[in-house]
Amino acid sequence: MPEVHPFIIIYLAKAKEEKIMLNFDEAKVLKEHQNGVDIIPKVEEIVDQVCKEGYSNIFYVGIGGTVLYANQMLHIAKQLGSKLPLYLENAADFCIVGNPFFDKNSVVVIESVSGDTKEVVKAVEKAHEAGARVIGYVETPGTPLYEMCDHLVTTVGGGYYFWYTVTLRFMKNAGMFDKYDKFFSEIKNMPKNVVEIYKAADEDAKAYAEKYCDEPITYLVGSGNLEDWATCYGMCIMEEMQWMRTRPVSAANFFHGTLEVIERDIPVILIKGEDMTRPEMDRVEAFVNKISAKVTVFDTKKFKLEGISDEFRGMLSPIVMRSAFQRVNAHLEYCRRHPLAIRRYYRRLDY
Repeated sequence: MPEVHPFIIIYLAKAKEEKIMLNFDEAKVLKEHQNGVDIIPKVEEIVDQVCKEGYSNIFYVGIGGTVLYANQMLHIAKQLGSKLPLYLENAADFCIVGNPFFDKNSVVVIESVSGDTKEVVKAVEKAHEAGARVIGYVETPGTPLYEMCDHLVTTVGGGYYFWYTVTLRFMKNAGMFDKYDKFFSEIKNMPKNVVEIYKAADEDAKAYAEKYCDEPITYLVGSGNLEDWATCYGMCIMEEMQWMRTRPVSAANFFHGTLEVIERDIPVILIKGEDMTRPEMDRVEAFVNKISAKVTVFDTKKFKLEGISDEFRGMLSPIVMRSAFQRVNAHLEYCRRHPLAIRRYYRRLDY
């Protein structure tokens, strides 16, 4: 047996003692969320300018993950009682069907990491043809969307902070969110909280991945501002990046079809937040635990949020849950021996 270098023995012992996390760069996570906090003044400036100029309505336009991120904000706005003329459009549908409420005074809001998503590029072109203004968060310089936005915000990792600021600044300026200043004084605490969420979620994420990474199908259930996260995670991570078959469903719709196909050996992931719809998730949880022996619960209530008032926890559930599921990403990738970056068809074939 070859001799093991003393350094390796010391490192392994230290790793076990300190519970070094798989594929976790704490500094990178902290920096990306701080980037998000840092763009808030720029986004506020843009929204204030648009409000000063006037607008007829606001269109959140995206596709895949971006339209699902945007819709989480619509849930938040609705639960806050917003009466803004706010519309959500899938970019592909918007390009073909349009919307009768869209006009030259509309404001389009987009997000893109790559900066070249075909459907969103076409949607922005359509918006410009009508004379509408476009506010965009784009992470990649020199890309079509980076160049096309009338009002550009750019950084790395700040997408959620962009959406929160756009949504709530429009509401504040319309007199619909009087707790704006308090909320944004507290959201500055999220970068450090997110790092701790990654750490606190790791054990549960590892346990889930080790048990259920090779299941033939997985059901994901969410409600309110997390029902779109259930869809996003199932579609964008498990299906696209891990080639796992999934069925996301909202808690509101669960009892109108999905309940009949839950069996003892069907894995169910419950994605519980703290907004007004939590009772819907409690109802689903009570049911599935009677039927399935493979229920996993990820609950934002489990995580401490230092410097965040209880009244804002539900609003921030999307950031909290995405952070927790980043650890599921890491462990699925490892357990399945399938790097997240590998695709068979997406951006590989012409379609």
